Amino acid sequence: MLYRAYVSLLTLSIISCAFSVSLSQLFLSITLFLYLFLPGKPKMNSAIFVSLVMFYAWQCTDVLYHFGRGGFAIESLKQLSKSEFKDILLLSAFFVVHGIKQEDQKRLHRSFQIFGYVILVTGLLASFSSIRLARLVSDLYQTSQTWPYQHHYGSLASIDYYVPIGLMNTHLTFGGLISFVYPFFLFQFFEAWKKNQNKMQIFAKGFSFFAITLVYFLNNARSAMIGTLLSIAIGLYILIFIEKAVSQKIVKRTLISISIFFLLLAALTYTSPSLQKAIKPLFGSEKHTDSGRTFIWDSSLPLIQENFTFGIGPGNYPREIERSRKQRELEHPNLAYFYEVTQRGHSHNDYFHLAVIFGIPAAIFYFCIGIQIVRSVLSTQIDLSIRYMCLGLVGFFLSGLLQCYFQDDEVLIVFFYFLGYLNLSVIQAKET
Repeated sequence: MLYRAYVSLLTLSIISCAFSVSLSQLFLSITLFLYLFLPGKPKMNSAIFVSLVMFYAWQCTDVLYHFGRGGFAIESLKQLSKSEFKDILLLSAFFVVHGIKQEDQKRLHRSFQIFGYVILVTGLLASFSSIRLARLVSDLYQTSQTWPYQHHYGSLASIDYYVPIGLMNTHLTFGGLISFVYPFFLFQFFEAWKKNQNKMQIFAKGFSFFAITLVYFLNNARSAMIGTLLSIAIGLYILIFIEKAVSQKIVKRTLISISIFFLLLAALTYTSPSLQKAIKPLFGSEKHTDSGRTFIWDSSLPLIQENFTFGIGPGNYPREIERSRKQRELEHPNLAYFYEVTQRGHSHNDYFHLAVIFGIPAAIFYFCIGIQIVRSVLSTQIDLSIRYMCLGLVGFFLSGLLQCYFQDDEVLIVFFYFLGYLNLSVIQAKET
């Protein structure tokens, strides 16, 4: 009875991540409570787990270091609940997955699939809705004072389309969620075609892939897209060189087809103002944060150099980055305006931000987690469908070079669910 309740709540926890971070965290809390009382949990003896332990052990050490350096002031501990360190609570999403028995792994896999389809459907709806869909969830527990509109992207044949954000609050967050499931849609379509499934299944999976591609394209989260390219590249490497499921002839034909597609797209873009408006932002021709990132990184680097080992400590970024910016403004007065107008919330780079807050060792341990993920998805001991599902984890570490996805609660909780699923598969593969 306890186990069945745990499984049901775990699947709800995963699926609800596509609806609301508050809802998913509520289900996660209940699932964690049930998980603690489950018997027969697997032994955590994987390289992924060891890397995670090292990463968070260093963060805990860093917190203690700054607590002592601050004279053991209680105020320094109080600010942890609002700092980067609070995200350690979401690590529970990694652990709760490990209570699933091997016979119920298909149900767990299905919950990730449903999560992906919810992302797809909400993305499609949001692409043609002028009102943010998140209001559908927020209105359940609070009264809306305003009508939150979505960003209008353009019009095609008198049909307005918008930047889709699903049920999330920003397009970057939604793009981060798409990046986890996009490789699954692509390789699911490929497997349906390769195994010559019935035409209805091939059509449904092909339509899903092209629909999620459209949503991703309109979403325009370029940092997430760059990470997805790496995920797809690793997936193709698995298919061609490890599984040897694709012949060289098919590879050549695919490359020719892709080249023709992009040539046609380029020709259509040249002749269509609507397509030009949709595609140009991908290459930075309109307002973007590209130049702003350089000023953010330039302000962050001195903080890393001054606090190489232990960083500035969690919760201190707003104060320290302001000090660093003022110093850079004095050194480069002609650039003062640009230092002032760029955002101050984070470093726009996961590695930089971790190095600033917790020191260089934290960034190194974080990179090690990524290395272990790549090793795991390349392992032939894990079922291919699971590796397809978890490919998005690989791209997450490349996307982090341009965006702080590891600081985004809505994305991070999903990251830990997928990472837990991959780690569970690694452990079960060792036992069989």
